[in-house]
Amino acid sequence: MAALLGKAGYMACDHPREADVLIVNTCGFIEPAREESFAELRRLVDGKAPDQLLIAAGCLTERYGKQIVRQVPGIDGLLGTRRWMDILQVVQKLREGDEPRPLYHLPGSDRLDTEPVGISRIAVQGPSAYLKIADGCRRPCAFCAIPLIKGTAVSRSREVILEDARLLQELGVREVNLIAQDTSDYGHDLGMVDGLSVLLEDLVKAAPEIDWFRILYTYPGCVTDRLIEIMASHPQIVPYLDIPLQHGHPGVLRRMRRPANIEWVFHTIEKMRTALPDLALRTTFIVGYPGETEEEFQALLEFVDQLRFDRVGVFTFSFESGTPSESLGDPIPAEVKEERRGRLMELQQRISLEKNTELIGQTLRVLVEGRGDGISLGRSTRDAPEIDGMVIVEQEIPVGEMVPVRITGAMPYDLTGVSA
Repeated sequence: MAALLGKAGYMACDHPREADVLIVNTCGFIEPAREESFAELRRLVDGKAPDQLLIAAGCLTERYGKQIVRQVPGIDGLLGTRRWMDILQVVQKLREGDEPRPLYHLPGSDRLDTEPVGISRIAVQGPSAYLKIADGCRRPCAFCAIPLIKGTAVSRSREVILEDARLLQELGVREVNLIAQDTSDYGHDLGMVDGLSVLLEDLVKAAPEIDWFRILYTYPGCVTDRLIEIMASHPQIVPYLDIPLQHGHPGVLRRMRRPANIEWVFHTIEKMRTALPDLALRTTFIVGYPGETEEEFQALLEFVDQLRFDRVGVFTFSFESGTPSESLGDPIPAEVKEERRGRLMELQQRISLEKNTELIGQTLRVLVEGRGDGISLGRSTRDAPEIDGMVIVEQEIPVGEMVPVRITGAMPYDLTGVSA
């Protein structure tokens, strides 16, 4: 949306009071995200000038539509996830003043339009960028509202993705993070077999000057031998993989309608660590899922202790109406969920600190993202942007540089070091 508006002559503002048009790209995935979205909309409505326009866009809008206006009177327009590329038309109609307000632009569709003409699906943040390869999801997870919001999985064409990668290379981007609701499902709807592996081989050839390609959001059971081989044989593809497992007990996983083959997890991680000695593994877990017993939670703790993941995110179960798990309700008390989350995070912090301590004395390649007060902040291949840790370097280095750093100290999430 920002690229389309910029192409049409709009400029981004540093403060809401300077803007002609205010756009809140909302999230409707879980209750805390919805609350945050509503809070931001209310804040902007309270301070909105008579000549300013406020548009609610994104997932909350797609899923809840007119309910938003009832809860936050004063919104001028609504735009969902499936026609975000119509942002200019929505703004134009509102500025002309001929349409009744609020203007609802929520056309129904089973498929997401992933190929709007003349705009690339990329988001650049300093030396790093996100490149979306697909949108929507066809997995049956019982707790998840994404299919209700995004629809089924729709892959972008290889040609357009490669064009985006070449553009990012021309812009001097050093790191490209491949994203989708399920990157490992890429190409299934295009008739491709092991489509993510095929795409990765094409990407490293199409954009050889991009230093790091990082894979996020892969589905358990879909990490193939070919994918492992390609990661191991191409230095551009960083030895990092994000596999949201959601639990470590097969009974809970079956209730979640998630892959429940725990032996696959152990076997595949062993293969990956053999092929990729510097591999960093990230995963996420949900605690407090309906029916989760203390015994099942203990099995999750043992699972994490045995596999020793490098990065772990833990979420308490969020009840979502309309999902397959709705009939299960939300029987586990909030305080039990939080207590279990705390225990799991405490275990993972110990594991993370032990793993980080093992890196002291080693030299890591670090992408610098900020500097000031005599230090620089960056990330190694072990750290995905915005969600993982940082490497704090005792020297000011230009942003965008990729430098060797000798690690001198370790914390549970971050490392310290000096330029090598």
